[in-house]
Amino acid sequence: MDGGIQIALLIAVILALGLAFFCALSLLLLGRHWLRAFLFGVPVSLLEILGARLRGNPPALLVDAYIALKHGGADVTFRDVENAYFDARTRIVTSNELVDVVNQRKLAK
Repeated sequence: MDGGIQIALLIAVILALGLAFFCALSLLLLGRHWLRAFLFGVPVSLLEILGARLRGNPPALLVDAYIALKHGGADVTFRDVENAYFDARTRIVTSNELVDVVNQRKLAK
């Protein structure tokens, strides 16, 4: 093997390992929110949580509010909770405030 090919192969291996580490870390950090929702019996997919994180929304707050709403008997989706957060994100600090905003939006419909 010539030196250029070895360097290219080494760079490819390093990039692949970095990408694998990034993916594993992301799943670990986001998986805890999914696991909490799963243990509370609330259906939410890991992709929905990842999408919320990529859009800049806090998954922990959204999942907490979603769990509270579902256990309160509300007929909402995770996306409804995220949309309510997006509309009122400047004034929402806790999951209880987000639950109130989602309930107000449901009443307005």
